[in-house]
Amino acid sequence: MFVFSVDHSQLQQNTIINKGAALFLFATTVLFGCESSGPSQFLYPAEKTMEVRYLCRLPYLNATAPHQAWAKSTPALLIVSETKVIVFFNNDSTFVFHRTSDITLPPGKYRCTL
Repeated sequence: MFVFSVDHSQLQQNTIINKGAALFLFATTVLFGCESSGPSQFLYPAEKTMEVRYLCRLPYLNATAPHQAWAKSTPALLIVSETKVIVFFNNDSTFVFHRTSDITLPPGKYRCTL
């Protein structure tokens, strides 16, 4: 007949070490696994891209605009000048509005991508 004796302090110490190792492994996996090594443009669009999208969608927000022939078309091109912004649509319609100080895009032509 064999008698086994268990050292409870050693067993408790091993359990604490195992829990610590598991916590360390979990923390390093979560913290370093979520870190992105690539450029952030893949996570969020650039500010310029967001402003172009906003300006291309702006005509749809103005429900009182006269001659809403563009309402059933998609915007194709955005032209920004020093004083005004023009949105060209696929059905050859345009929507023109004055440039404000909120618009930070430099003057030029931009392709509308919704």
